[in-house]
Amino acid sequence: MDIISIFQKVVTDPTMSWVLFKNGTCVMLLTPEEDIKNQAIAILKDHGSVVAGTPSGDFEVTKIPDINGWIVTGDYPGIMTYVSSEEAGKKDSDFEVGIFGRTKKEQDATSLEVVHIEDKANT
Repeated sequence: MDIISIFQKVVTDPTMSWVLFKNGTCVMLLTPEEDIKNQAIAILKDHGSVVAGTPSGDFEVTKIPDINGWIVTGDYPGIMTYVSSEEAGKKDSDFEVGIFGRTKKEQDATSLEVVHIEDKANT
C-alpha cells in the first residue's frame, strides 16, 4: 500500500482536507484556507521542529494493523507521521517508533516537500 492510500484510510473524515509531505508527515487542515498547500507548509514549518524540553518533543504512538505500521502524533493537533513496519525494523517499542516518527516529521519540516494534496473543500 502506498503512502497516499495509507492516509486515505487513516483520515476517516470525508470532509477533511490534508497535505502529505515526502517523509510521511500529514497535516490535516482543521480550518482550511484557500491555498491549503501553503497553509500546511506554514503549519509544519512552525510546528514540525522539535525543541528539547518543550511539548514539541512529546509524541503518542498508535499501532494500526490495517496499514502495517504506526501513526505518530505530537503536540500540535492535525499533524501525524506514518512509520511502516519495514522502516521500524526491529524497533517496535512505542518509544523507538515515536522517536523515528518524530525524526521523520522534523525532516519534513525542514524540506517542506509536498507529495500529495487532498483538497476536500474544492472538490
